[in-house]
Amino acid sequence: MTIVFDLDNTLVDALGSTVRPGIAELLGRLHREGHSLILWTNSRKERAQEILRLHNLRRHFQACIYREDYDPDERDVPKDIRRVRGDILIDDDPQAIAYVRSIGRKGILIRPFRKGRAANRRELSDIYNLIRRETGFWRRLFR
Repeated sequence: MTIVFDLDNTLVDALGSTVRPGIAELLGRLHREGHSLILWTNSRKERAQEILRLHNLRRHFQACIYREDYDPDERDVPKDIRRVRGDILIDDDPQAIAYVRSIGRKGILIRPFRKGRAANRRELSDIYNLIRRETGFWRRLFR
């Protein structure tokens, strides 16, 4: 399964200074289980790459899509995860989630992560369980 993650307020806080507690473990687990992970961010490439490097998160992703890649003119183009054969988008933006659902893909809305606020670690566990259920459904369908 190809799982697409947002960066700001999803993996890290808005400044990119703090990683959401438990997110690196989730990414590692999904990667080890054979999922393809894609980063799709509204951030510019230079900024996003620095954040990924700082927190050692780049290693989890097979590809990264930056603002310059899909919305160079900043026209608020939606994250059309079909371009990367994405099955699921995990994002803190309700509009991004609504869009992927409108194109027949799965969207998981995650609570925005803010520096200094306690993160709900159960939320990541719930996301993992949703992905496992989704993966099991597709495996049964194509037996």
